[in-house]
Amino acid sequence: MGLVSVAEGQTPTPPRAYYLFLASAPQGCEDCDVPLLVLPQTLEEVAASGRDTTTVLITTYERDSIWKVERGVGLAAADVSPPERVVRLRGRRSRYQEIAPTEVLRLLEKPEGTLPVHRIAPVPDQKSLADLVAVFRGAK
Repeated sequence: MGLVSVAEGQTPTPPRAYYLFLASAPQGCEDCDVPLLVLPQTLEEVAASGRDTTTVLITTYERDSIWKVERGVGLAAADVSPPERVVRLRGRRSRYQEIAPTEVLRLLEKPEGTLPVHRIAPVPDQKSLADLVAVFRGAK
């Protein structure tokens, strides 16, 4: 997925990242697994365009470490409500909060995090995250 969009004669648009916080009661450990949504434009621009898009969805543990990275996750423009700052993704409503590129880089550059947790899946390696690190380094 191309995270940086460039129109002819223009400079690249930095990627955007948003933490998603459930707007309803969590199921299981959903309150621990905080999703990070990464897109080439703002959620407000997605809603205004009326065009669906694809995103990178990173599941984090407590915003400290990366558990899972999913690329090409579909997001419908109709599922973004900027006035409420709410997005519906995979049938769940969440409030969204944009985060700075430096915070995204902190997570991408140290995907194992700092909290001592037992993992059921391996930590994503730096090579698999290299493209994301590159676009966010350029956005600092």
